[in-house]
Amino acid sequence: MKTVPLTGLSEEEARKRRELYGPNRLPLARGRSPLRIFLEQFRSLFIYALLVAGGVSYFLGKLLDAVVIWAVVVINALIGFLQELKAERTLAGLQEYLSPRATVIREGVRREIPAEEVVPGDVLVLRAGMKVPADARLLEARNLTVDESALTGESFPQEKSPGDLPEDLPLAERRNMVFSGTLVVSGEGTALVTATGAQTEFGRLAHMMGEIRIPKTPLMQRLEVFTRWISLAILGLTGLTFGVGYWRGFGMEESFMAAVALAVSAIPEGLPVILTVALAMGVKRMARQKAIIRYLPAVETLGSTTIIFTDKTGTLTENRLRVEVLVDPEGRVYPEAEAAKIPSLRPLLQALAWVLEGGHPVDRALEELVISPPGGRVLDRIPFDSSRKYAAFLVEEEGRQRRLLLKGAPEIVLDRCEGKEPLLEQLADLARQGLRLLALASMETNASGISGDVPTKGFRPLGLVGFRDPPRKEAGPAVRTCLAAGIRVKMVTGDHPLTAETIARAVGLSGPAVPGREIEEASPERIARWLSETDVVARATPRTKLKLIEVFKARGEIVAMTGDGVNDAPALKAAHIGVAMGSGTEVAKEAADMVLLDDNFATLVGAVKEGRTVFDNLRKTLLFIFPTNGGEGLILLGSLLAASVLPVLPLHILWINLVTTVALAVTLAFEPAEKDLMSRPPRPGTAPLLDRGLLFQIGVVSVIMALVAWGGFILWKNYRGLAQARALTVNLLVFMEAFYLLNTRFLSASALSLRKLWTGNPALVPGLLTVVVLQLLFTYLPPLRRIFGVEPLPVEAWGLILAGGLLLFLAVEAKKFLRRVAGS
Repeated sequence: MKTVPLTGLSEEEARKRRELYGPNRLPLARGRSPLRIFLEQFRSLFIYALLVAGGVSYFLGKLLDAVVIWAVVVINALIGFLQELKAERTLAGLQEYLSPRATVIREGVRREIPAEEVVPGDVLVLRAGMKVPADARLLEARNLTVDESALTGESFPQEKSPGDLPEDLPLAERRNMVFSGTLVVSGEGTALVTATGAQTEFGRLAHMMGEIRIPKTPLMQRLEVFTRWISLAILGLTGLTFGVGYWRGFGMEESFMAAVALAVSAIPEGLPVILTVALAMGVKRMARQKAIIRYLPAVETLGSTTIIFTDKTGTLTENRLRVEVLVDPEGRVYPEAEAAKIPSLRPLLQALAWVLEGGHPVDRALEELVISPPGGRVLDRIPFDSSRKYAAFLVEEEGRQRRLLLKGAPEIVLDRCEGKEPLLEQLADLARQGLRLLALASMETNASGISGDVPTKGFRPLGLVGFRDPPRKEAGPAVRTCLAAGIRVKMVTGDHPLTAETIARAVGLSGPAVPGREIEEASPERIARWLSETDVVARATPRTKLKLIEVFKARGEIVAMTGDGVNDAPALKAAHIGVAMGSGTEVAKEAADMVLLDDNFATLVGAVKEGRTVFDNLRKTLLFIFPTNGGEGLILLGSLLAASVLPVLPLHILWINLVTTVALAVTLAFEPAEKDLMSRPPRPGTAPLLDRGLLFQIGVVSVIMALVAWGGFILWKNYRGLAQARALTVNLLVFMEAFYLLNTRFLSASALSLRKLWTGNPALVPGLLTVVVLQLLFTYLPPLRRIFGVEPLPVEAWGLILAGGLLLFLAVEAKKFLRRVAGS
């Protein structure tokens, strides 16, 4: 049955079509259960290593240690679980954008029905304030404007009118269509439903969302590789320790306990806690800058970013129209700031006061410009209509003189004017600058009202007004900061190419705009070549953004994508780091890793700097932790080779690891950014957490720690006995770590500056004081002495302990100096 626009479908035909096409809702795929998502978080070598560490601690009778380690495993699993659960909810969030009710014409009668019951062929009744329930083609429209920003990215309401258009136009240019989930801002009309449910543009977005796999962050990828190597190394060393002990004549049980002790010393059970603290500190600092992180590892991902695809409207621009230039009837162009002083513009400014209609972004911009009109009143008006493209006002001024004022699109208004040539000469030039233009004209009349259309000639031009959504003041410096840091910035917008190019130039980007349609159809190689020559993509669609992300991710780039609309959700989910605007839709925020509360690109750049700081601090933490583990392991292995008693017991090792983790390593999460941070190029996605130079430093420090601790143990055992020697060895290891903490505050720069050494990190001094207090308690508090089997140390022992720490500090500074010299 063919739809008859005046009467709509019959109820019987609507029922048949509902059976054929299904309900008008998004078909959300059945997601994973929360339990399954949670259990999947334990599939990691790192987690297995920590579970083993907890099991070993439990086997040794240290229930508290085992509980702490297992708690760390559960906390990390919860972080991953919440992230993946968030992604599952993103699809469900799309449902919020479908209208719950719809008005249709069936059997010649207007009826309000649930939106789910709308079928292809229904005739929709559209009116201001309603959400469009399905994709539909307009049959008639009266002053109809629709906010499509959530779907197309267009910043302002779009004028709609019926008519024939080419089939392959971008969504933003389909003026004869309305789309599911968009909002009718003004006017009214009727439209024939062409698609419902999964076949709508929103349905296609939901399908794209379901196909996207959440990418692992660079940090997670690096940690997986790092953990794999650490786990294999620990397994090998544990087996070697058992073999050496058995070979040197120790019994099976003693050899096994030595191997267990080495495993406890080698596994960095505190690393997940430190990682979480470092990321959480980054989140806290970003929140102060109005950047809200929704997923902890995203903090570090920002620091790895190599390319940012950013929206234009509201991110690089202010997201509001401002008057930039005015043109008088003679074609002379003046900046807005001088308008009030120019006599030839006075008639234009007075006329603007009469023709404000309110509500529209253009009128809000004009309100800041107009001057008070002469006394009088508006007798009649024809409101703006998208089909006419003008508004008309009949004004009676003082002295009872009447004028007909015309406001609208320049090509329509000027066509009715005499003496328009000077303005036509300026029109093309201003349009090329990406300005949005409005023309005003006037004619004297004796009419008492406006009936039908206005005269087609006889008007006198008053001038032109040029508008622009201007760039934010911070946008240009922020873009330059990115470029200096080796991060490429590409503007991807749904706007017109001329507008896009103008804003791009204003903020420091360059190149001609590449149409989104060409991106969607081009090969990855061609896309990469185009974007090496230009920074601008215009008339972009959701598929354009997804294609860009896929191409550059495949090239090994770490991709950040900004967005605010429902149409941006698939791209935000697919990018390594999705950045939603605070003013954007809830669906975009759910899909994103970070939300910019002020919608400001400069805030995003500040977050990138914070991400780099977090990664630097994580590297410092690893550089700090592993020499302790390495030194402990070497001491244990050396004692077995020498067939000697163990200088430190498994219980001592757990104490050392706890103290160095809680009191010392955590302080590195509070380190400020180093001066050259944003002048470095981005880290390659495949770069290891620790380079060869830092691994060499870990090895050197481990050996120095082991030799100093071993030497101190032998000396003191012969001098004061085993219990005091073990107390000395534990203190040597802890205080060498305390001195080494000062080295690791600066990865390559010198720490030989008292002012620099003790400033900048608010947690440093409290952390060091905590270590001193804990070690004094360990050494002198009777209950702890009994638990750990140590005896109190005399005063002269502390001189040896401090000398060992100072020796390590100077040795590391010498190594850093030689590396700086070699690199210069």
